Amino acid sequence: MAHPSLGLPPKDASAGMPAAAARIRANRERIGRVALQSAERLEPGFSERYDEAMLRMFLRDYDQHVERLAKALETGDDSFVANYGEWLVPIYRKRHVSMRDFMAMIGGLRDAAGAVLTPDENRAATALFERWDTRLKAHGRLPGDHKGNALIRFFWKGAGIGDDKWI
Repeated sequence: MAHPSLGLPPKDASAGMPAAAARIRANRERIGRVALQSAERLEPGFSERYDEAMLRMFLRDYDQHVERLAKALETGDDSFVANYGEWLVPIYRKRHVSMRDFMAMIGGLRDAAGAVLTPDENRAATALFERWDTRLKAHGRLPGDHKGNALIRFFWKGAGIGDDKWI
């Protein structure tokens, strides 16, 4: 992404698929609602893990997710979604949202956005989502997002690491 303070020009808004971006922006609210429903369908137990306030926050977040997708489609630059995914990781970690659930939310957005796109535009959007998912998969392997290896946990617990009596 071009940075204005470096004197670089902004990305060309007509380089990609501006008509697709306009349709996505026009249907932003509907896409957000359908995407959240699709995420609940893709990830069993999604709506049980989060309360009503958190689900509303996710719905509010979809507004920005849709905008970043539209920006990436209209410019043809995947950095709008790939870098955006990287920026969201610490935010969602702080909210105690696993990367698996976040990837389900992005999968729901993929399904919902595909309803307003033509087949050619949908292929371009799918490529963007694949790059977005690739960035997020690496974060899903970090500690705190999964239970880890039970055998390793057993040995660390058995060795007394973390117990005050061994210090």
